Amino acid sequence: MTAEFVETDLKREIASIGALLGDARVRFRLRRPPFALSQKLIDLDLEICHAFALPLSAELQLELRRLTARLRAIDPH
Repeated sequence: MTAEFVETDLKREIASIGALLGDARVRFRLRRPPFALSQKLIDLDLEICHAFALPLSAELQLELRRLTARLRAIDPH
């Protein structure tokens, strides 16, 4: 696997989690979920934003996959 391929794949994953997060924000605003779920989404949103600020790397790719799994657990749509 070349570095360019990993970078392209990572950029795709960044775009994907960004879209998932945006969709989750909209659904949570419309449904007005219980505070506990809202707080989990807020906390996860901050973690994702911090991850976006990190340089592209294999570690970031693993972190994004972990964050994506947590986001899907909070908002399975």
